[in-house]
Amino acid sequence: MQVAKQFSKFIFVGLFSTAVNYLCFWLLLDFLHINYQLAFVSGYMTGVLAGFTLNKQWTFKANGKTKGEIFKYCGVYIVSLILGGLFLRSLVEGLSLDPKIANIIVIGFTTVTNFAGIKFLVFKK
Repeated sequence: MQVAKQFSKFIFVGLFSTAVNYLCFWLLLDFLHINYQLAFVSGYMTGVLAGFTLNKQWTFKANGKTKGEIFKYCGVYIVSLILGGLFLRSLVEGLSLDPKIANIIVIGFTTVTNFAGIKFLVFKK
């Protein structure tokens, strides 16, 4: 039951972080006409930083030192970013999907990989 509760909180924090991520991505892509891959990375990292404190304190109730955790947290998200970026590229360039739609698919994929990494590598008890 604990895992289900944590996953529910993770999803809630993820929705917030995703909104921040996608808003940044969309603004950079449509208003500043930044390359979709650079907009993706910028949006992704903005969302990661928005979710760290909420996940640490609320989702996983972790009391460890932030310095070590934030490096591990960012490490999980960097691996996920790389996988997500490759997946995004294959959807956009390989399947000719619109980057805005493809990014939503990628966010779904990375949600699962991020939860597993954060739970079992970063905020493990």
